[in-house]
Amino acid sequence: MPTRSGAQRWIVVADSPFLPPRGGGEREHLGFVRAAVREGLLALLVLPGGDVVDLQPYRRLLGDVPVMVTSRRTSPIWLAHPTQPYVVASRPAPPGLADRARELAGDATGIVIFSYKARRIGQALATGLGLPAVLRQHNREGAYHRSLAAQTPGPRGLVTRWEAARIERDERRTGRAAWLRGTADISLADATWRRTTGAHGVVHVPPFALDIGDEAGASEPDVMGDSTPDAVDATAPDGLPAGGAGPRVLFLGTLDTATNTGALDWFLDGVWPAVQRAHPDAILDVVGRGPSPALVRRLAVLDRVELAADVPDVRSYLRRAAVAVNPVVSGSGVNIKVVEYLDAALPLVSTSLATQGLPLRAGVDLEVHDDPAGFAAAVVRLLDQPQTARELGRNGQAHVRELLDPKANLARIADLLDPAPTP
Repeated sequence: MPTRSGAQRWIVVADSPFLPPRGGGEREHLGFVRAAVREGLLALLVLPGGDVVDLQPYRRLLGDVPVMVTSRRTSPIWLAHPTQPYVVASRPAPPGLADRARELAGDATGIVIFSYKARRIGQALATGLGLPAVLRQHNREGAYHRSLAAQTPGPRGLVTRWEAARIERDERRTGRAAWLRGTADISLADATWRRTTGAHGVVHVPPFALDIGDEAGASEPDVMGDSTPDAVDATAPDGLPAGGAGPRVLFLGTLDTATNTGALDWFLDGVWPAVQRAHPDAILDVVGRGPSPALVRRLAVLDRVELAADVPDVRSYLRRAAVAVNPVVSGSGVNIKVVEYLDAALPLVSTSLATQGLPLRAGVDLEVHDDPAGFAAAVVRLLDQPQTARELGRNGQAHVRELLDPKANLARIADLLDPAPTP
């Protein structure tokens, strides 16, 4: 991308394989890489994945851009690393990394690291090549692990809590490191917090999760309920499936992660009964990948709750939904489901935690409520008032597409990597 100092060329360090994209982080990887390729910014992709990575979809995505695969350590023994958290120690920088990168991408002008977990590789490249580096943070990794620990009982929860503390200390040190030019936080709330830690060059750069197109596996069957569909027609009938079985309320998300199962529990216990009392004909669609046997059993006995596990395509569920819900009560970063619902022009009711990553307007782009009674009342109101629901959906769609403009967000990262940044 042209800047004051001319064209830039980036080495992008992924934190894991991301094709086909089945989760929010993978979709963010793909959207960023696709946008960088289109703008001629990508010089080299470094992929920590070991020997199990199928490179064919990456080559289709990248064209002539080279890809370098580095090793990945998966043994739990790396939890005992004396100085580095497991998520970092498991992604080592191999010997000769900088020399190999120089051979493959001699015209590189900067490095973008996705995410903190790959910082050892990014640091080795930045110091070995003498290039500025930006850390693209998906969330506050330490805070995310703390939320997992709180929902994980027994010894595993204790280990996760210990790992979270190590990550938090290392994240703070990394943000202040001399080799790092700055941090591009996906979340506005995380960027605001990170500035209080003394991290330098912190900017908010929203996700690239809408910019995935159909290349390189993006059109492969989605099995988690986190794919971005083609835009849903906001003028379609108000969530009524064929046969007029009743309005549908939609919950999407991976069903094998604690943040999503915790959100679903909160909704089923405190919100859904009130919605059913007001709309006995309403149906809750729970769509996602990997539900546990216990969750399958729980949903099976609930009246007018339908589970769709590991579906090949979620677009039909988005098209027939009257209202979407995102009752997240733990985690950090940008909740990608918020982006997906809004891009589909679906009227959305969310908790505030799930909206802190983007400057969304409560009551204009979506409804935001943290207490079960208020959340339920908002769902009922949108079911009762189709015109209000349509207007809310259209506002949210227009605003999220403006916020997630890929060229504008690439430019923010280019400004951080400019060899002669403005003082």
